[in-house]
Amino acid sequence: MTVPTSPSRAAEALAVRHRLGALEHTFRPESEIGVRGKYRIWFVIGSLVGIAALLGGGVLLWLEVDWKVAMYPLWIGVLAAVAVANSPLFRRGLAAKRLHLYEHGLIVDKGGSALFAARWERAVLYQETVQEVIDYKGTRTPVGRSHVSVVVAPGGEQVRITDLYAGSVTWGPLLAEAVARTQVDKVWKLVREGGTVRFGPLALSRAGVTHESHGTLPWAEVSEVAARGGMVCVWRTGLTKAWAAPKAPKVPNLLVFLTIVDELRRR
Repeated sequence: MTVPTSPSRAAEALAVRHRLGALEHTFRPESEIGVRGKYRIWFVIGSLVGIAALLGGGVLLWLEVDWKVAMYPLWIGVLAAVAVANSPLFRRGLAAKRLHLYEHGLIVDKGGSALFAARWERAVLYQETVQEVIDYKGTRTPVGRSHVSVVVAPGGEQVRITDLYAGSVTWGPLLAEAVARTQVDKVWKLVREGGTVRFGPLALSRAGVTHESHGTLPWAEVSEVAARGGMVCVWRTGLTKAWAAPKAPKVPNLLVFLTIVDELRRR
């Protein structure tokens, strides 16, 4: 769900304490979206009956026919049992989780009394998106996508936000944009005044882009900087191989980094 819904009382109190402002979006666990709460019991009963039928049929095939034939329903039954056991519709603890995005920060309600809060201007964000494809005779067909965002608060506390929450194609960019919106001006001011700002293995300054192993590449020699294929690639003018290409999940606040790069390269 991508519209505001009522947070728990504890989450509301935490939002007030951190001055997070208005609630803008709430995301629920993925498996909760298609089934209303009042139908949860039927989901549980139907799942258990289906799994029992698969396992029972597999045992009968093992005893009466052949163990090789029995492996198919048994394996499917085991996979179904694991999936159901980890479904928010089956586990109330998972179903209670929420991702709340506010005007000035976020709250991750992990269920129970576990809450995480951070303001955008002080958050450190690491993100990774993996697109799985099948390459058959030159044709690349997307078959799956996964996303992970890790948010680190000033004190070092962190939270891992995964595809457990529905709509990662929406909330992933929202996290990056919110951090960039509140941090770009401050970072740009530091760089413009002669400072150096580090982004994991990379650093930015008026002199150029610096890599922890390759030294500093002056802006006059930088032909392109872009995030591609899960890497943050920096190309040197005249070369086809990237001068530096650290993994994107190791570069914090990536959108802030790319925005500052654009500003520096235009000058």
